[in-house]
Amino acid sequence: MDFDYRDIFERHPDPMWVLDRESLRIIAVNRAALAQYGYVEAEFLALPITDLFCSTGAARSLGPLRLAAVGLEAGEVWPHRRKNGTEHLVEIRARHISHHGHAATLVVVRDVSHLANIEGVGHSLLAREQSDRPDADIAQSAKALQQANEKLLQRKKVLREAMRLGGMGRWEVNLEDKSATWSDEVYPIFGLTPDTFGGTFEAFLECVHPGDREALMRETQRLIDERRPIELIYRIFRPDGELRYVRGVGDLIETNAGRVLTGIVQDITEIEISKSKALEAGSLLRMAGQTARFGGWRVELAGSRVTWSDETAAIHETPPGTSPSFEEGLQYFSPEDRARITQVFEECVRTGRPFDETAKLVTARGNRLWVRVVGEAERDPDGIIVAVHGGLQDIDELVRERAAARRLADHLHETLNNISDAFFLLDHEWRFAFVNKVTARLLGRSEADLLGGSIWELYPDILDSTFGRQYHEAVKRRVTVSFTEYYAPLGKWFDVKAYPSPDGLAVYFTDVTTRRAEQEHLRLLETAVSRLNDIVIITEAEPIDEPGPRIIYVNEAFVRHTGYSKEEAIGSTPRMLQGPRTQAEELARIRSALQRWEPVRAEVLNYTKDGAELWLELEIAPIADNTGWYTHWVAVERDISERKRTVEALRVSEERFRLVTMATHEVVWDWDLVAQTGWWNDNLLHQFSYAPDGVEFGVESWTNRIHPDDLDRVLDGIHSVIGSSSPDWKDEYRFRRADGSFATVIDRGFVIRDAQGKAVRMLGSMIDVTERREMENRLHQSQKLEALGQLTGGIAHDFNNLLTVILGNAEILAGRLADDEPLRRLAEMSMTAAVRGAELTARLLTFSRRQTLAPKAIDINRLVVGMEGLLRRTISENIDIKIVCGDGVWDALVDAGQLEMVVLNLAINARDAMRDGGHLTIETANVMLDETYAAFETDVTPGEYVMLSIADTGAGMLPDIASKAFEPFFTTKDIGKGTGLGLSMVYGFVKQSSGHVTLYSEPGQGTIVRLYLPRMQGSSTDKGAESAIDAATFPSANREKILVVEDDELVLAHVARLIAGLGYRIVIAKNGLDALARLEEHPDVDLLFTDVVMPGGMNGRELADRVRHTHPGLPVLFTSGYTKNALTHNRMLLDPGIELLSKPYRRQELAAKLRAVLDGRR
Repeated sequence: MDFDYRDIFERHPDPMWVLDRESLRIIAVNRAALAQYGYVEAEFLALPITDLFCSTGAARSLGPLRLAAVGLEAGEVWPHRRKNGTEHLVEIRARHISHHGHAATLVVVRDVSHLANIEGVGHSLLAREQSDRPDADIAQSAKALQQANEKLLQRKKVLREAMRLGGMGRWEVNLEDKSATWSDEVYPIFGLTPDTFGGTFEAFLECVHPGDREALMRETQRLIDERRPIELIYRIFRPDGELRYVRGVGDLIETNAGRVLTGIVQDITEIEISKSKALEAGSLLRMAGQTARFGGWRVELAGSRVTWSDETAAIHETPPGTSPSFEEGLQYFSPEDRARITQVFEECVRTGRPFDETAKLVTARGNRLWVRVVGEAERDPDGIIVAVHGGLQDIDELVRERAAARRLADHLHETLNNISDAFFLLDHEWRFAFVNKVTARLLGRSEADLLGGSIWELYPDILDSTFGRQYHEAVKRRVTVSFTEYYAPLGKWFDVKAYPSPDGLAVYFTDVTTRRAEQEHLRLLETAVSRLNDIVIITEAEPIDEPGPRIIYVNEAFVRHTGYSKEEAIGSTPRMLQGPRTQAEELARIRSALQRWEPVRAEVLNYTKDGAELWLELEIAPIADNTGWYTHWVAVERDISERKRTVEALRVSEERFRLVTMATHEVVWDWDLVAQTGWWNDNLLHQFSYAPDGVEFGVESWTNRIHPDDLDRVLDGIHSVIGSSSPDWKDEYRFRRADGSFATVIDRGFVIRDAQGKAVRMLGSMIDVTERREMENRLHQSQKLEALGQLTGGIAHDFNNLLTVILGNAEILAGRLADDEPLRRLAEMSMTAAVRGAELTARLLTFSRRQTLAPKAIDINRLVVGMEGLLRRTISENIDIKIVCGDGVWDALVDAGQLEMVVLNLAINARDAMRDGGHLTIETANVMLDETYAAFETDVTPGEYVMLSIADTGAGMLPDIASKAFEPFFTTKDIGKGTGLGLSMVYGFVKQSSGHVTLYSEPGQGTIVRLYLPRMQGSSTDKGAESAIDAATFPSANREKILVVEDDELVLAHVARLIAGLGYRIVIAKNGLDALARLEEHPDVDLLFTDVVMPGGMNGRELADRVRHTHPGLPVLFTSGYTKNALTHNRMLLDPGIELLSKPYRRQELAAKLRAVLDGRR
């Protein structure tokens, strides 16, 4: 072990010293040894060890020390000689230690002379007892024995007190029955009592920290096996959970009861804590843990020879073995301390007075440090001072730490005195050990009155109150307690927290009387606010911009007016009430005021939870705290919806009057019912070719021009309104123009009444709606056609949505139930039924297209090539046309003439979309639309098709426009430039031909239309490599991880399901930036499968370029609604070698392509 328990060593009541194991020279001695033997420290350290023993036993007295030199202990009684020559008996115990890294022996001696005296008394009593033992002798012997016992008890008491002061206790463990016995001093160390300790070795182990039990058991077993004493430091847990550090020393002895482990245990928690704090401070641990930074020195007066120990040389930063002259040694002290050191040294030489000084030292390397230098005179046998020896200790860090500790203590004291809360400490006797200024002020006493006083005596009325009960609970259970209680003598409410501590109880408390009053006031205020009819909203002050300040309070009026609950509102922002018609300019004005922390008043259109408009007049003001810092906004809002409606009605009325007075396109009239005169504005001439001043003056100017068939009905209606209380009149009738023709008009009039309610005037306007009615009739006719198309399309869409699920699930079930014939047949029946349903929807779509077709086997490649000349003559020269014919394309079963019209129609549409030129790509290929595709796309029959695509690089269409492209009469061209039937005819032709058509478009990229024409059955079966794919063959997956990137959520879900069904692991992303983020999260992705054309600022090609830079070697497979030739032709994929899977694709094609790319094949 390392001998670093200096404090214990110095304070131990028994004499102790440390021997160098090799030379048996005394190198350290404690105060008890100096007192018992009568030497000063320098004399004792200079003594040969044999001088302590009497001459008769000096040689053999070295026995225990020699035993200790090899690691053994001994305990025998030997005669020792004091400095004054007197002898006494001592018991010697010695053991092997490490002292500052050197092999040493710790010697502990105990004066047992009194025990020998007791033993002599005992022998004397026994002799007398064997004789006649007269009563007087027996009494005298008994008295002597009693005195001896009292001395022994007193000795034991002193020993127990020393052990208590040193935090030590004695223990024994009987190895036969594992019983454990503790001295009274052990129980407080472990926080137990004799009743709570189990009295066994296992009960002791339960107290040991789990992390130290193995080492403890190992050392104990070593003690038993090797019979060598042990010493170790370990941790224990007290019942209250407190962790303590203890030092244990143990030995094995033989007794009548058998082998017994015995030893001492010492609580060294404070030492360990001090070490820990020293480690954090950076100084004390270096002093106590590795080196004491303490050295010795000696100056021989004859010749001024100076001897330094290696430690002293190290402190001076000189090489080991340095022995300077006396003058050179003095020069190391700083100039301001050199004279003082010289003075005390000379005083010691002259009078023998020892010295202990602190000074600054300048080392050989120029470093300045604080040292402690101690010295005392050394005398020869004649008492003449011949030398001065002592020690030198580097205390530089200690000085600094003590200064820092003093500053910290002062700071803590000042902090506790200046905190806003009251704080006091109670010791174990419930006396005030510390009070800060706030405590004294709140409790109404001075600090001097409180300190040292008992809390129960100073405040007796709290003993049986909540204060007393809670304080006792905290101390008893060693738990923190918190409570709020009213203290009547002071008339105050206190919020209290009490913390048990090793020194007693620490209490923080705050006067919350004002706060409670404010809370009560706030409760009343909140109750009043909750009853208001106006809305009250309180929000945090920031952020003003997105997402906006969070709502922290709304009243009941908010719930009534908006329909939102408090729970829905709190945590959200007031923007939850805004909607499409909320005024952006008003919000900007409010935001500007909020940024300046100014109140603002506004009228804002908000929306209730169910979407109804809610006009609110609001006043918003900032709320500041005591420092002037704005912390919240409060808004008081009043529902002015009704007022707004009234204002709006008035505005409309005023606008109508303004329009009347401004001579709008309507014919405005004024009829004086009393005078029966009339007035027309100038629009009577513009609309019906009558000059206002050229018609009759009275009401006849109107009645004479009403169609005879409408006259009676119109007059009955208007007179009925005049005779009633109705405020307005409206009718539609025919009015004769100046050329004799009749116009259909809508006439509106408003009745003006006098105070008695009698109609005195009518003001109105007439509008010619002839063209509107004609247009409505035509629209009605077109809507009938559109309704027919919408009906069939809607039915097909709804049916195909159902069939998508049925077909997809049935296909999966059929594949997975291959071994279950009955269930597989049911799944196939479901698939057959779904296919028949798809055929039914196809017939429904064909219903409105009754053209007569003459389908026959057509060579699509020949037809397209044959049209090239016509197309080039039809299309502008600034448009590049490219025709790509697939190899071995099958014959299609279609009407050739109609197909030519379709191709020409699509080419013209593409030309119109590329007004500034571009590229037109026409491509043919064989395709197989399988059940999986059919389950995803609506109105598709699985099978073999000839695909004919027409792609352009025009303006493209937005999704909502593209979705309506096939609807009848829908067109994006200017009025008169198109009928809106072109794509509808294409759609009808393909559907009537039992084919399939798709349109794929991206704004700014172009459009591609694919026609899937039915293959002519019976044509050559060896055409096209695509037909060679076995529908039942699915290349196996090896659980690779594939990142799928697709901006269309529906397609993304479908593709993810397909790939996962093939046995791959999938990661999905909705755009390029999302894909890059997913790659960072999943660096083990094996393949990137991405759409080419995507919104969001990064298309598939750009994404692939980024990925190749950040993840070189990662395979990339593109997919697109465009064909590979179209993409290359349109410069969207410049590298012809790029892997591309064109949409739509079969599951077999997807599986094969994925496997090929992953395996490095094309």
